[in-house]
Amino acid sequence: MVSLVCAMVLPSIPVAAQSRDDEVMVSKCSEVYEFKMKSGQPIVKNKTVIEYESLRQYDVKIQPAVFYGDNIKLDEARCDGFSANYRSATPENVFFDDSRVCYFDVTLGKWGRKRRMTYERTFTDLHYFTRTVLGEQYFVKHKTVTFILPKGFEHYRLIDKNMSPAVTIEHKDKGGSRVVTYTINDMAPIKQEEAMPTVASVYPTVFVVGSFKDAADMFAWGRQLSDVDTAISNLPQILEQINQGGKNELDRIRNTLAWVQENVRYVAFEAGVSKHQPDTPAEVVRKRYGDCKGMALLLKTLLVAQGFDARLTDVGTREASCLMSEIPTLAAINHAICTLEWQGKTYYLDATCNHIPLGHIPSNVQGMEVMVEEPGGAPSLRTVPVLPASANCDSVHITLMLSKAGELTGTITRCVKGDMKEMLLSAYDSRESQQRLMFERNSLNDDDHANKVSEATWVDRDCRSEWAVLTGKMTDTHSVQQIEGEVYVELDPDNMLMTAPIDTTDRKNDYVLPFPCRQVREVALTLPAGYRCEQLPDDYDRHTDVANLSCTFRQEGNTIIYRKVISLHHPRVPLDKIMAWNAQLKQWNEHAHEQIVLVKN
Repeated sequence: MVSLVCAMVLPSIPVAAQSRDDEVMVSKCSEVYEFKMKSGQPIVKNKTVIEYESLRQYDVKIQPAVFYGDNIKLDEARCDGFSANYRSATPENVFFDDSRVCYFDVTLGKWGRKRRMTYERTFTDLHYFTRTVLGEQYFVKHKTVTFILPKGFEHYRLIDKNMSPAVTIEHKDKGGSRVVTYTINDMAPIKQEEAMPTVASVYPTVFVVGSFKDAADMFAWGRQLSDVDTAISNLPQILEQINQGGKNELDRIRNTLAWVQENVRYVAFEAGVSKHQPDTPAEVVRKRYGDCKGMALLLKTLLVAQGFDARLTDVGTREASCLMSEIPTLAAINHAICTLEWQGKTYYLDATCNHIPLGHIPSNVQGMEVMVEEPGGAPSLRTVPVLPASANCDSVHITLMLSKAGELTGTITRCVKGDMKEMLLSAYDSRESQQRLMFERNSLNDDDHANKVSEATWVDRDCRSEWAVLTGKMTDTHSVQQIEGEVYVELDPDNMLMTAPIDTTDRKNDYVLPFPCRQVREVALTLPAGYRCEQLPDDYDRHTDVANLSCTFRQEGNTIIYRKVISLHHPRVPLDKIMAWNAQLKQWNEHAHEQIVLVKN
């Protein structure tokens, strides 16, 4: 989930990366950010000159680009006579934002040919001037990034993160101005990869601090923007719906959260002041959609109207660039939720997650910092509790019998909770109605969808329920082999999420799995009359830095119980551990695929 996307200083990156890193390099680049005052307001003037050089013996095409938006004015952009193109640059999963991109379709030419791009920008609101990443999409031969801070800007400072040996830093005084220059030589390119950590948490980045004194000051700035009209004309009717069937306060809280989840569609809206100013609750109710800020304020309004202590809360999720206590910048905040204090317990309520119940905390918030408004005083900076991996559970139980035709037939039940519930039901909701039956069947099937699944039915998928439950009937025609009176049966249903090997081809960054979780696959096979189990595989149990992996086979009466479990407690797999992780997964899965042997009595 992405919301409250903070405006940032973006590197000059091409719209589409080249297929090979060595086709192009940045031979030299000069990037200057000069702080100035204009009409009593601080601004930053940026001028960048960047030179691209071909490294191939054929024509290379590139798309040098520069980003801008409501708070970043593009004053000029040119590239060696090529025409400029302009379009929206709204990120994926964001309904609308103000990001724009100016780019050039450039034929760079053969080996040694160079093209120069020059652009000038003005950052008009320094609250949104948060950071710059020093690297580029291509190998950098030589680059300088210079910040000029004259007198009057003493409260602004630069914080360096993830610096590499390719970067040297020089501080000097020039005509009364502080001048900080970052010189980059022979720096490897930034590589955007699947499931990698955020770029600013991995690559050399300079954070700009000074628009806020501290995190509390930043929160106060945001609360001024959130001071909107909270009146809702049809509030009595909404509260009547919420309280239908409610027997106590806990029911009313659950129903209030569920009403927002079920009646308001989440969209990310990131434009101008709307990056931090929510829609009024009345508008969210009228439109039936809202971003995280609007949904959090609506939820707070509905709870306060019923006498509950609900508070707006700023969040830096796992995708945020830094901690707000460490670096008070809007780059540290990328989400908004509602915090409820009730009967001595704190509940962190995220209505943008449509399917999680009261009490569950989304994994991207767990262990992270939140800033919570306090009645009549300064906000409190808190750390969200971390739930065990089992809070996100995906459990499948299958009961099977072996037919005379050599087929395995029986029932299958899948239960999911926490972020697993949110993931499965969000995927279900995203399907067209005619595709949902197929999705239900596939959710009960193996990875290859080789089994026949019928009568797939949701037993429970209410957002207030801890578990969502899906059941069906299944027939497996491919897991049984009969050879000379012996029957070989493979019981592994092989449909676990997050257990596929990670592609290490040219991988440059750590791999981040979605969230901690516990997945269980249990199969109970009733032995056919006249047969006994000749052989069961040995148990498997391994504990790794990333997860605990186990697989057991046991017999209870005339039933064989197969159980396979992964408890993923550390979702970030370091780059140098990916090969070992893949090997552990392979060993675990190979053991799980071992067959049991049945023979006639």
